[in-house]
Amino acid sequence: MEEQEKVNQDWRENITEPGQTLKILDGERKKVVFIDNGTLKSHPDFGTSIVFRIEYKAEPMNWYVKSNNFSLLGQIKSLGDLIGKVVFISRKGATRSNTRYTVEEVKIQD
Repeated sequence: MEEQEKVNQDWRENITEPGQTLKILDGERKKVVFIDNGTLKSHPDFGTSIVFRIEYKAEPMNWYVKSNNFSLLGQIKSLGDLIGKVVFISRKGATRSNTRYTVEEVKIQD
């Protein structure tokens, strides 16, 4: 019985609330706030991604970044602790093969 309770607790810890996914089109620039530092998620069809909880226009959303997108993940890593950080995310490119994202921290002036 104790083993069954352990299994039930384990899978429940990995379940997250479904939410909207941030979509950015070619040429768009969106201002978002990071809610967390990201979580590694694996999916049998889509592969491994880092899922960041962000807020866009006061709406909590998920932003998925493929784990092999080293350029984008490097930009995100350089921001340090992400919680509460405000950034602009820009996209250039219309197809998966030519799309490049840029993350730029919004500096708050005193």
